[in-house]
Amino acid sequence: MSERVTGRQLGASVSRGANVGLVPFLYGVAGREELPGVALVKLLTDVGLTPAGARSLIARMRRDGLIAASPRGRGADYRLVGTFLESFRRIRRGAPEPPPWDGGFHAVFYTVPEARRAYRDRLRRAAALARYGLMQPGVLISPADRRDHLLAELGGPPEEGTVYFGRIELSPADAARAAYRAWELAELARRYREHDARLRAAVEEQPVPPGPSAAALAAYVQLFGGSLVDTLRTPPGLPPELLPGDWPLPALLATVGRAFAHFGPPVTAYVEGVIAGDAP
Repeated sequence: MSERVTGRQLGASVSRGANVGLVPFLYGVAGREELPGVALVKLLTDVGLTPAGARSLIARMRRDGLIAASPRGRGADYRLVGTFLESFRRIRRGAPEPPPWDGGFHAVFYTVPEARRAYRDRLRRAAALARYGLMQPGVLISPADRRDHLLAELGGPPEEGTVYFGRIELSPADAARAAYRAWELAELARRYREHDARLRAAVEEQPVPPGPSAAALAAYVQLFGGSLVDTLRTPPGLPPELLPGDWPLPALLATVGRAFAHFGPPVTAYVEGVIAGDAP
């Protein structure tokens, strides 16, 4: 059964740009879902942003519903919300075992005229955050029904467009081929193997990790940021029957764990000092 999307809150554009991924990563280093604004700005400047750029990024992410603010004296605390909070918790708890293949994908069928191209682009960005894959033009698929995540980021369609939710039944072989294209699994596998090799080499080349400092934090982000973002590109709940036989994500996650244990403690100590106001 399909249903037309009706208007719901937000309707904001999803934040873009490489710097957006820095924010949930820094929350992960801190091990917190909420950070003081002054500490968040300091940490963002440590990893390469200007203070003005850090504040602009925070404002944009707040506007787009990725973080929310709570008053704190003359400043504010910022907490992760929505899809960013879900991704943060997913990394910390580890992905659960996906259910067996049930024969179908949940799907989004959309038609948006060229005159409403900005809305169509926003829909695609919101779908990417909700981990939908593009099966073909106008058809997005997911192993789980994630319409609430999509609607929370997007709101309703323009009057000229339609968005329907439904289901696509496929054989396991056809579903595996569809997943391979929709989530670009070949490219993901290549990136996972590159991340795995790079993290292994970093541990071997630095048997003694650097001490707590802003420079250590910047190097840490450089080392881990891309790999953790890429691990989230595999949609949650994708059954193993639909993955390539030599899928490298489990090996990468094991290597990430070992590299975290090696490099993480001094960086975490530095971030805790920033939050406490002790860092220079």
